[in-house]
Amino acid sequence: MLKAEIEYIEEIANETCECYYEEFMQTASHQDAKNKCKLKAQEKF
Repeated sequence: MLKAEIEYIEEIANETCECYYEEFMQTASHQDAKNKCKLKAQEKF
């Protein structure tokens, strides 16, 4: 990701996808799952 100057790390991407899936299955809310997992992913940078 050149514009954001963020290095793509596959492990973080996979964790984020798994987080989103699990949260969405529990809450059935795209927005809630997206927000929670976005914050978790940002902590890793």
